[in-house]
Amino acid sequence: MTLLRLLPTLLALAVLSACTTELDPEIQKTGLGDFSLDRLVVVMDDKPQSGFHSRKVSNDTLKAAVVKAVEPRLSRFDGEGSYSIGIKVQGYILAHPGVPVLLAPRSTLFLSVNVYDDVPRRLNPKPANLTVWEDAGGDTVVGSGYTQTGEEQLAELADNAAIEIERWLRENPQWFKPKPGAAPADAAPDED
Repeated sequence: MTLLRLLPTLLALAVLSACTTELDPEIQKTGLGDFSLDRLVVVMDDKPQSGFHSRKVSNDTLKAAVVKAVEPRLSRFDGEGSYSIGIKVQGYILAHPGVPVLLAPRSTLFLSVNVYDDVPRRLNPKPANLTVWEDAGGDTVVGSGYTQTGEEQLAELADNAAIEIERWLRENPQWFKPKPGAAPADAAPDED
């Protein structure tokens, strides 16, 4: 099959895979039980893995990007409980320019996440290992290596990581039930 005949199929697949990871706006307006962020601790793997075909970034830059995205997203909840989130950055891929249509590499971030109550006691039995992708959107055909700098790719990955962490917390509401005698915490978080 020639490339010209394959091109419409590849473009159709690219359009179908173009989706955002953002949560439904109505869900975002709801609280998260008695969750209130006490501490966010982000650590780096000793040597975070990066793909052989990845732009390089320092550990400090990786850590700062994750903190900058996750902290404001989770700090908007004002429940009565006090919870801490621990994130370990295990690896990343910041895509270089690829071959348009045939090979348009996508950037990826690999995280291990835990949530702790105020005892402190880990609430999740096993760490949540998250693989976070960049948004598909218009970069699917060309690749974000052509359209974004490494810093822009990392900022997008960190924002998507914050969304995925919130989604994971929402999938486990049993962790954030109000303590007996506490006021209900179903008020919507403050919108900025």
